Order: sequence, then structure tokens, then C-alpha cells
Amino acid sequence: MIRVSIAEKGDAIVQFKDVTKYFKGKRGDIVTAVDEVDVSVGRDQVFALVGESGSGKTTLGRISVGLVTESKGEVLFEGNKVRDYKRNELWKMAQYIHQDPYSALDPYLNIKDFLDRPLRFLAGVGDKGKRTETISSFMQAIGLENTPTTSKLARLSGGEKQRLLLARAFILSPKFVAADEPTTMVDFIHRNEILELLKKLRKELKSSVMLITHDLSVAAFMSDYVAIMFRGSIVEYGRREEVLKDQLHPYTKALFSLTPEKLATGDVRVAEIVQRKRDGQTAPLSKGCKYAGRCPYVFDRCRLAHPPLERVRGEHWVACYLDHSTHAP
Repeated sequence: MIRVSIAEKGDAIVQFKDVTKYFKGKRGDIVTAVDEVDVSVGRDQVFALVGESGSGKTTLGRISVGLVTESKGEVLFEGNKVRDYKRNELWKMAQYIHQDPYSALDPYLNIKDFLDRPLRFLAGVGDKGKRTETISSFMQAIGLENTPTTSKLARLSGGEKQRLLLARAFILSPKFVAADEPTTMVDFIHRNEILELLKKLRKELKSSVMLITHDLSVAAFMSDYVAIMFRGSIVEYGRREEVLKDQLHPYTKALFSLTPEKLATGDVRVAEIVQRKRDGQTAPLSKGCKYAGRCPYVFDRCRLAHPPLERVRGEHWVACYLDHSTHAP
């Protein structure tokens, strides 16, 4: 395998270079939410970040738009450090879609005020008539043209709120959008409608999207590239068709055997359905592979050092000591 940095891949809009994020835990301990992530999001692409709840996906998404600052490493937006941007300057170009519309929206605002604020305070559109025209256009684009813009957000359904979150993000014509589980709070019937809307807005505005999801079917439907995240680290990355067709990392294989409901529980033990017991031993997370304690193929080397993310072939990377040469075409 070839050691290659995928943070340098192609024409990137966002680059994560050995990004690590620490948080202080409830007991005063240090929790590593993101651990030396080195990956990039290409221009006019959908990059799906897939993993269980608690794997670090949301933290990485928030870091990408400056809502959270990395502890180590650096994040670049169009080649410039994210931390060097003023927030309002960055948020004209990079937007974040929260996964929970009920907590992300001020229930006392009406639709017009909600969509008007980013146009006024971020885009600097001073012409009230132009803002009204833009809002009307987006209400039609998201299928709410018959909903009065004087309606309070509190009176809208979950699906309508989710559509408005998408509208608020894309109304600025951003270059980059981090969409955090955009279908979590809607039922299965409306899920596809939200995904189709996201796909439509992204394509029309030529925005790059970092799609954060625990659902592999969503990644398969939406993405160009897929990264699998486990306990803060990227363990597999590649073109969507390669990763979906030929999973290389044992954890990725485990994900494909689980339902989205199990992945959303936040129970990081769900992948133990493939664990082979080894006399009760567990991998020391500070040294070895984080998946060693539940991997059915683990051997001594896995417990001594965490495997680097290396290219197997083409645009397919994996962080695993297994011999993947048999997968090569």
C-alpha cells in the first residue's frame, strides 16, 4: 500500500490536515472526539461522512465551518486557515445545517424573518424588495410557496422546518454546506423528499456538501465520496461505488450488516456482532488500533500501533494491517 495524504487530493474546497479535537469530559477527563483526521472535500462534490452516533462526525462538521475550533492540526477553506476568517466572512461561503430543526429554530420567528436575516446580516443585501423576491423564490424551490411567510416557525411540521433549514443554508449560494443528519427528524416517506431537495439545491448552486449520516443508504444515494469514521478516526475512504462494492475495513463490513436504527443509538458496541472473543483482551486505545478489541481478524501488531490510512488502489484508502492486495484488480 502507498502512504498518501488525502487532504491534498484534487481541487479541495475544505481540507482537514491531521485535525484533532479534545473536549473536557464530565469527570474532568480529556475526551478525543476527532483524532488526526486527514481528508478533503472536493469542489462541487458530495462527501459523505458515515459512522455511528458518537463517532465524531458532528464535531468534524462543526469544525469545518468554524463553529468549533480544532485542538491540533489545521482546517483550510479554499487554501486559507478557517480559524483566520472572521465568522461572518466565512459563513457567507460556508453553511451548517443542524440535524434537529426543533432546537435549531427560534419558534417565535416567522418564516420571513428567519430567511431574511442571513440575507441582511451575512450577504449584506440592503434592498428589501430584492430580499423579498429571493425569499419568495426559495419558498417555491422548497415546495412551500403556498405557506404564508408570516407563519410562526413553531406552527410548522417537522418536514417543513427541515425544508426551511435547507433554504436558510442555500439562500446565500454557499460554496460549501455541512449537512448534519438532515433527515433524522423526518419519517421515511418525507426522507426521500428532503434528500431530493438537498440534491437539487446543491446541484443548482454548485455547492460542495459534507453529508454527515449514520445511514449508508443515504450515503449511497447522495455521495460522490464516502469516508467511514470510527471513534474519531477515518478508517476507510474512497469513491462511493468502490466503498459500497468492496468494503476493506472490518468495521465498514460490520456497518453494512447493521440497520440505521442501531447505528443511531449511540451504542459504540453495536459492531461487536462480528467480534471474536480473545480471552477478554481489549485494545489499548492510546496505542493500538481502536477497533482491535472487537475485530475478528486482530493480531499482535494491531495492539501495538494504530494503522495509518493508506491507499490500496485508485482512490480507495483503508487504515488496516490486513493484506488487501487480493482486492486489487
